[in-house]
Amino acid sequence: MRGVELFQLALGIEWPWRVERAEFDPKRKRLDIHIDVEPAGTFACPECGRTGCKAWDTSEKEWRHLNFFQHEAFLHVRTPRVKWPEHGVRYFWATHSRLAPIVRVARTLEKHGDGVLRWFRSRVSNGILEGINRLIQAAKAKARGYRSTRNLIAMVYLLAGKLDLKPLPI
Repeated sequence: MRGVELFQLALGIEWPWRVERAEFDPKRKRLDIHIDVEPAGTFACPECGRTGCKAWDTSEKEWRHLNFFQHEAFLHVRTPRVKWPEHGVRYFWATHSRLAPIVRVARTLEKHGDGVLRWFRSRVSNGILEGINRLIQAAKAKARGYRSTRNLIAMVYLLAGKLDLKPLPI
C-alpha cells in the first residue's frame, strides 16, 4: 500500500475525493496532505438528496489536523462550490463536515450570507438599528403601566437621548 492510499484510508476519504499527494518535511516537522476532488465528481444536495450536481468552482482551503506522531499535520483541500437548482450555491465541504461547528457556520452563512457580504462591501452593519431596538425594548419595559403611547414615546426619548436629568446646582 502506498502512502497516498494509506492517508486516504486513515482520513476516511471516499470518491469523489482523493488524496493527491502527501509531503513530509522532517526538518520542519511538518506533514502536508493535499486533497482534491475528481473533475467528474458529482454531489448530492444536503437538503433534498438530489444527486448529479457538478461543481463549477473550487477554492483552496488549509486546516490544521491532529499531529502525525510529533509532526504537525495540515490538510490542503480544493473545495468545490456546487450549485443546486433548488437551493443555490453551497460549499459542499462545510455542509458535509463531521465537525458540528463547521456545519453550524455553513448554515448561518446560508441564512445570512447576503448580510455578511454586504458588510464586507460597505462596512455598514445593522448594529446601530439593533442598539436602537434595544433602547426601545428597555423603554417599553420601563413604561409598563403608562396610560398612553405618548408616555412610551417620551420614555424612548429620555433613554435614547441620554439626558442628564440631575438638578442643576444653584
